[in-house]
Amino acid sequence: MYLLLFLLFSAISLTENFQESELTFNKDRTFEAQLNDGIDAFYNTDWVDARNIFRNMKEQWPDDPRPYFFESMMPFLEYFFVDQSGELASEFLEKSEKAVELSEQRLNASPDDTTMVLMLSGLHGYRGLVAAGQSNHRVALSSGLTGFNYTRKLLSMDSARPDARIGRGMFYYMVGSIPSGMRWASNMVGLRASIDDGFNELKIAAESHSYISNDALMMLMYLYHKEEMLEESLFYAERLTERLPDNVIFLYKKAEIHKELGNIDQAINVYSSIERKKNPSLQSITENSQKNRLELEKNYIRVVND
Repeated sequence: MYLLLFLLFSAISLTENFQESELTFNKDRTFEAQLNDGIDAFYNTDWVDARNIFRNMKEQWPDDPRPYFFESMMPFLEYFFVDQSGELASEFLEKSEKAVELSEQRLNASPDDTTMVLMLSGLHGYRGLVAAGQSNHRVALSSGLTGFNYTRKLLSMDSARPDARIGRGMFYYMVGSIPSGMRWASNMVGLRASIDDGFNELKIAAESHSYISNDALMMLMYLYHKEEMLEESLFYAERLTERLPDNVIFLYKKAEIHKELGNIDQAINVYSSIERKKNPSLQSITENSQKNRLELEKNYIRVVND
């Protein structure tokens, strides 16, 4: 998830014009302070506060894509780790459209804006993954291609960048997972890659000592679970929740993996920890955790009695 923090810090270090007026400089400081508060709330899945902050920012700075990006990531995370519903998929695709539009406008005005290149690479990559999850492979391929074009631009800046490896890894995975009946579409444009190619790129990014490693851990946890490679998925879930212990979405995913592996005690413990947090922004996760815990305990008692 430190991809998100990078968007904050790189915007300051790479793209701001420090020769602007004192008034503009103070405005930028206010923007960055609010964005930092919103990101902190986002990481802690305190999404009531995060939404309020981002919506206030959109009113003050309607042309900046970053608040739109972070707001769109809320349904994205819920979709990927809690409920793969068409409603959440549509909400993410709808909200992310505005972030894409504003990012493209800013990049057109400043072609060397690394932050916008990174944001567009991620947005199109995530949009491609959601479309693939909804079995809309044509949209997935189109979004993946667009995202990869931005990733290639990042690679031209520095081929060893971990953030570029994430974009490349996600794209390789999507190309490798396209059904055989549609491979002609990717072959026509000379795209060939395997799922393993995607995993390898993501692993390199996950092992990097950079802001981007948590993003790679998140994708590895999800994609290994999607491929039904549960032990591998659990390995990355453990690493991710050690770094972000208050993120109930990642905890919920870890509990699910434990349950599928038959690690009943561990699953119960994780569900219980989610209940104790009583996250007001994601009450459905608290309710589902309680429901799942009670069901597991009930089945456990039945097995013992039998």
